[in-house]
Amino acid sequence: MSINRKYLNQRGFSMVELMVAMVIGLFLISALVQVVLSGKKSFTAADHFSRLQENGRVTVSMLTSDLKRAGYMGGNSEIDTIYGSAEKEDTAATCIGDDTSWGRMVAQSIYGIDGTNVGYACISNDDYLRGDVLTVRYASPWVGGAFEANQLYLRSSVFQGKIFHGSDEALVNNIVTDQPQSVHELVAYAYFVGNSDRSCNGAAVPSLFRVKLDSNGNPETEELLPGVEDFQVQYGEAGQYVNADAVVDWDQVVSAQFWLLLRSECAETGFNDPRTYNLGIRVYTPGDSFNRQLYSSVVAFRN
Repeated sequence: MSINRKYLNQRGFSMVELMVAMVIGLFLISALVQVVLSGKKSFTAADHFSRLQENGRVTVSMLTSDLKRAGYMGGNSEIDTIYGSAEKEDTAATCIGDDTSWGRMVAQSIYGIDGTNVGYACISNDDYLRGDVLTVRYASPWVGGAFEANQLYLRSSVFQGKIFHGSDEALVNNIVTDQPQSVHELVAYAYFVGNSDRSCNGAAVPSLFRVKLDSNGNPETEELLPGVEDFQVQYGEAGQYVNADAVVDWDQVVSAQFWLLLRSECAETGFNDPRTYNLGIRVYTPGDSFNRQLYSSVVAFRN
C-alpha cells in the first residue's frame, strides 16, 4: 500500500508559534479595551460638560427673569398706596420662618447679603454653604380662579393696592374701587448656594437653593439645581457696582451683575482644573478634578 508523502509532511503549530499568536491576541485585546475605555472617558466628559451648559443656561435664565420682574406690583408704582388686611411690612434685613412678614416687605424689591446668611433665619446654617444671598420681590402675573385661603395676594390698580390672604379677599378693606384692576400672588425669593443631600464618590454635591413663600405665606426652602458651587452678586448704584454690604440705599439700585460657578457632580479621573475663576471680587483656583463653567450676566430692573 502506498502513502501520499504530502500528508506525512503536514504538522500543527509549534509551541513558539502558539505563544506568539497568544501574545499578539492579548495585545489586540488590550488595545481594544483601551479604545473602549478612552471612548467611555470622552463620553463621560462630554456628558458632564453638556449638563453644566444646560444647568447654567437654566439658572441664568431663571435669575434674569426674576430680576427683571423685581418691583412689579401689578401696575401700581406707588408703594405708599398699598394697604389691606395683610398690610405691607416695614423693610428689614431679616427673614423669619413661620411668619408672613418677609413676604409682605414689598417696598424692598431687591436686597442682598454679602457672603453670609446672617440675619436670614429662614436659611439655616446647615443649608447655607457659601456665597451671597439675593432676595427679589414682585407680584406674579394676573391670577384667575379660586383663592387659596392662606396665600398672600395683591389686588392692584394704577392708584391703589391691597394685600390680603385669600380667605379675606371679600373684606371691605381689601376692595379696590379703581378700574382697571387685577389680582396677583405675592412672590418673594431668596437665592443661595447650599448643601444638597447627595454625594459622588464621597464628595458632597452643592446646589442652588431658594427660599419662597409656601401656601401660608411663610418662607420655605427648595432645592433648584445641583452643581452650583458659588454665587456672587454686585449691585449697580451711583454709577458703580458694589457688594451688598456697600450699598447705601437699596431704593437707588438700578441693576445687578451676578456670577454663577457650576461644577460637575462627580470628579473626572485623570483631570485637573488649573484655571482661576473671577467672580466679582472673589478669585478662586480650585486645582481639583471637577469640570467647571463660569456664567455671568448683568440685568437692569425696575426699582
